[in-house]
Formats: sequence, structure tokens, C-alpha cells
Amino acid sequence: MTHPSQLLGDSHNFGRRVLLNGERIEKPRTLLWEWLLLSSESPLRVLLDSAAARDGFGVDAFGFLPTLQFFGTRGALGGEVERLRLEPLPALDAESRRELALIVGRSLALWSWLGVADLHWENLVLGVNERGRMVFGPLDIEMILAELSLPTETKLLPDADPEYAAICRHASGVRRVLPFLGKPIAVAELLTMAGAYRGTLSFLDRHADEITKVFSALPELRQAPLRVLLRGTADYVQAPKSLWPPLLDAEVEQLARGDIPYFFRLYGQPGIHYYADETLSQVACLPLHGDVPKLDPILQLSRGLRSPSRKKLREDGLFTLLGAFDHKSFSGKHSGEGLSLTFSKRNLVVTFESGEELQTSRNLRAFVGSVYLPCECGEVSSVFVPQVSVCTAAPSGV
Repeated sequence: MTHPSQLLGDSHNFGRRVLLNGERIEKPRTLLWEWLLLSSESPLRVLLDSAAARDGFGVDAFGFLPTLQFFGTRGALGGEVERLRLEPLPALDAESRRELALIVGRSLALWSWLGVADLHWENLVLGVNERGRMVFGPLDIEMILAELSLPTETKLLPDADPEYAAICRHASGVRRVLPFLGKPIAVAELLTMAGAYRGTLSFLDRHADEITKVFSALPELRQAPLRVLLRGTADYVQAPKSLWPPLLDAEVEQLARGDIPYFFRLYGQPGIHYYADETLSQVACLPLHGDVPKLDPILQLSRGLRSPSRKKLREDGLFTLLGAFDHKSFSGKHSGEGLSLTFSKRNLVVTFESGEELQTSRNLRAFVGSVYLPCECGEVSSVFVPQVSVCTAAPSGV
């Protein structure tokens, strides 16, 4: 039986769109970054699995990642990827809820450490694979190696930016797990997340040199586009003429031909680039100087993927995780997973087995939004999030 082809997503780069064709998905852009994280044949997946086994971290520590087959080129023109097949998660018992919380903590650490962004709820799948393992991970990876200092920058947790706070809360990727972990989640699951987050960051730090070698050995490293989002798609669709800052000439040009503007950077090169011809053989660049968008810092392979932001990711990032899932019903001291959490009226204290103690104000709204919303528009038990056009809930949070 043949299946009709189906166009997916937005139009970019002279009318190119993702195409669902039977059991494969054609993507007209580089698949290098997805292959690196979502293929069992990638050297990074092999390294993560072997290092986790050596460290006693668990042979399936990263088994929650989708595992797909890739076909064709990993260059700028794109290739094909296997269509993901998962079954929905069943109702979870206490042991399975702990496993899911562990996966969430490891995911927050992995994607933050690797500098992967745009992990909003529509880009994430949650289900059970043919081996009976839970899978929680992205379908599209176009942005990687950004120097992140907080998990909110992945979009898994909601950013507190006042201009986009409501959008970020709705789009927050971890909302996918709330139908299974609850609103609010249990403090025991929060302890599991926090312990997994900290433990995974330590694991990745220990193996930074090995991970660096994997990236450095990629033949396509310096030619594979790293997408740069100047604005959200909704901004371009709803009211492009009233945007501030005003549209750039390169944005106007792409909108005029019916595309959502697409920009990218190349590793080791300055500037924000875009394609200037239909064959994608000509690359133009936004001005490097003046009142133009600037590139965010990128992780340096020459430094072994180490950066000053790593300390903030460990400490402030941990509080960001806790703040996102905190709830007014949490109180007192709770211990487990190699740490303890103490919730007082105004403060939050984390104490580790080593005796190290971290403390902050419990009001973290300036840094992260709560994942608990009065609506349930993205909190579904299906593998994929269905398209949602309007949320009818009140705009205020829980």
C-alpha cells in the first residue's frame, strides 16, 4: 500500500518544506545534528553509551533518546530520516514515575550542556519504543553548541522574559510529562530530577575531551548550518509590518517570496548567513557591524567545550529546575538521590551529601516561569502533541 505524501511545517529557502513520504521524512536542510544525537550509529551516541557503562552510570542511561535511521546526505540540501514509531505511555506506577523524572533531569542536563535549543513542546515526543523503554526527546535539532548558562535557554523550561513569558510557559517542553507526573509533581520526583540533572552534568564534564573529539572529527562540522532564530515564526505570520526592531531587508526578501525567514551561522565563521539563490549555492551575510543582530556565544572545541557558564549551569541551573516545578504546597525538608531540599516560606536550600549547601530565595520568577498552567492545551498523553490554535484558559498562572 502506498501512502500519499504530506507537506509539514513552514516554507523556508525558496519554498522548501519537510515532506512526509510513507515511512520516511524528507528534510530539506542538514541532518547532521539530528544524526549525531538521534542515530544509534553516530559516534556521539556510541561514546555516551560506552562512557555511561564504564562509569557505572547505567548502560541505558541515554536510552531515552529517540533512535532513528538516516538516509542520504547530511549536507545543507538535506536527506531523509525514518518516521518515528512509538506507543503512548500507559498510566505510570511509582517506579515508572521515578524513571520518567530521571529522564527529565538527564534531558535538561544533556541538552543544556550541548547547547541545544528550540526544544518546545511541539518538537518533543514522549512514548514507549519497541523495547518497552520510555522515549523523551526532540524530532528536530537545528541549533547546537550554544554556550548556555540556564536550562530555560533550551526552551524545555519556561523563560521568564516578561515580553514572552506567557508564550514560553505554554511552549515549555517539560509540560509533556505533566499528565504522567502530576500538577504539581511529587517532591520525590523533583528530588530525582535534581539528582539526575546534577549527576548528568558531572558525567558530561568528565567526558568533555572525548565529546570534543567527536565533534572535531565531523567532516561536515564547518559547513553544516546552525540555525539562528531572529524572531519567532508567529511574529512573521501575525503582524510583520509592526515588528520592532523593524524587519531587515533579508527578512523582507524572504517573506516576499512566501518563506518564513531562515538564517544560520557556520561553526568557526563570523556573521549571520542566509541563502541567496534557489540552489543554495550562494550564501549571503548580514552586515557584521552597525545596528544589526549579534550572534550569541558558541562553545569552543579548542577549549574542550569548557566555559565559565558551566558553573552557572550547575548551580543556578539547578535552582531554575527547582523553581520551574516548585509549588506552594511544598514545605519542610526532603532527602534522597544524594541531596536534600528544604522548602521554607521564603528560601530554598539544597544540601549535598558532601556537605556543600546552596541557598536562594524561593521566589525565582525573575529567572524561570512555573510549568503549572491552569490550562492543559499541551498536556496530552499522545506521543505527538496535536496542533493547538487557541488556548481558552485565563492568562494568569497557577
